[in-house]
Amino acid sequence: MNKFFYFLIFIVVLLSCNNPKKSIISTKNGYELNFHILSEEKIIDRTSKIVNLKILASDSNGNCVFSSANNDLGGISSFYYDSSISQSPMNEILLNLYEGDSVSFQMSSKVFFESFFGVNTKLFTPLFHTSLQVHLKLLVYNNRQEQTIYLRNLQNLAIENEIQLLKKEIAFWDSNFLNISKINDIYAVKLDSDDSFSMVNDSLDSSIGLYYSLCDIKGREIYQTPNFEPEYYEANTDGQLLDGFKTLINTFNRGDSILAVIPSKFMFKERGSYVNKIPPYCPLKVNLRIH
Repeated sequence: MNKFFYFLIFIVVLLSCNNPKKSIISTKNGYELNFHILSEEKIIDRTSKIVNLKILASDSNGNCVFSSANNDLGGISSFYYDSSISQSPMNEILLNLYEGDSVSFQMSSKVFFESFFGVNTKLFTPLFHTSLQVHLKLLVYNNRQEQTIYLRNLQNLAIENEIQLLKKEIAFWDSNFLNISKINDIYAVKLDSDDSFSMVNDSLDSSIGLYYSLCDIKGREIYQTPNFEPEYYEANTDGQLLDGFKTLINTFNRGDSILAVIPSKFMFKERGSYVNKIPPYCPLKVNLRIH
């Protein structure tokens, strides 16, 4: 029994000595990395590679500031390693990580966004003066050819995930709603109708007013028309409205309040919307009132 006990201790010590990383390490530029998952992979040549990461960054109150799950294809952010990353403080962090490692660390939002997005940081400037808790998992480095296959697989998974989400949501609607309008794969139900309008613009045939909110199928709130006032669009001008909104406007009347489930092909499609934190192939629920 004693021999077995000492043998186990020897194995644990041996393994710990062979692993160059501890659960917490400090980088040369002063970041403290708390390791949650230690990979057994080896360091690879990162030159001319594309790094694929899962990222979640939250402010001091725990509010999500950036999530690859809400922004990117398959919940994975992809960056050319030889771009702004290799010249940023993030480089020193990645040099300490193997493929498969999962870590968390503190970083200013300015450094975070500039490291990953470079010149596109103007999208995030309101968030520059906060400190972030960053959770990061390094998935894989790919060359261009490998990345093409990798993204194709992510795309196929995202498409299949949307199909399953819509199938489940539509089954719920079929069991719980009456008088469902089914228009080109869009499910919609009229909640209310009011023929009276209180705003001058409502009487203009050339404009259409929309008051609406967006959320994903799982209920994550994405957008709501600000100031409790509708947004106005020219009814006959191309390019102002997404196809999903056009379909609802052409189906229902002014004064109608509608709840709808809209597949991504009628909304933000394979591109998603980085500003609104909508990933590619994301079906949406819309609560809409037409003015």
